[in-house]
Amino acid sequence: MFGLDYSWLADPAYQSWLVTGVINTLELAALSSSVAILIGMLGALGLSLRVFWLDALIELFVEVFRNTPPLLQMLFAYFTLSTLGLETTDPVTGLKMPLLSAFACACISLSLFGGALAIEAFRSGLETMPKAITEAGRSLGYSRWARFWRIEVPIASRVCLPSLTNILTNLFKTTSQASVITVPELMYYAGQIYNDTFRTLEVMILILIIYVVLVSILSYGMSRLEAYLTLPGYGKEQ
Repeated sequence: MFGLDYSWLADPAYQSWLVTGVINTLELAALSSSVAILIGMLGALGLSLRVFWLDALIELFVEVFRNTPPLLQMLFAYFTLSTLGLETTDPVTGLKMPLLSAFACACISLSLFGGALAIEAFRSGLETMPKAITEAGRSLGYSRWARFWRIEVPIASRVCLPSLTNILTNLFKTTSQASVITVPELMYYAGQIYNDTFRTLEVMILILIIYVVLVSILSYGMSRLEAYLTLPGYGKEQ
């Protein structure tokens, strides 16, 4: 139909490549998203302390990783860190090799990029909280750490969930750039398949559908989480 040829999809080797690519993409997205959320929480906590030097460091981190392309950050991590001494020796060949694998470099760069965006999302959530809530926690004897994790994070996370959904979906799609540094994720195997079969259009259509399905599942899951965590007056009411 329409001149499309998907006979290559019956090849077990290509099926295995696609499954492996999807699994690696999900692992990369899950790891980088989890670390990015943690960075966002800790960064927002640091900004709430109102310490001059800490504010300056966090703002510098946000500006650097938010205002530079994630692909550049990934390439920097993969090609530059080994020149700074982060390398090891292969026990078999005796050759020098990077200390961090391509997957690790991609995960680190995506985590830092997503973390910079998550800091802004959590900060906006914290700033919308009435001061009376934090004052009430302080009057009850909660420490700064306890107020943050037990009062501020549960409320602020509900407020910033729509922003976090956008950040996580964009981070998921950005994992495709990891193919540039030979991370065997979905786009990497897509390139291997169309180089073998010369069916570029068919492969790209299939990969597009896979990404649409995966990102739609993520968006739906986040919307259900938002509905489940809704509190009156905080977040989007369902």
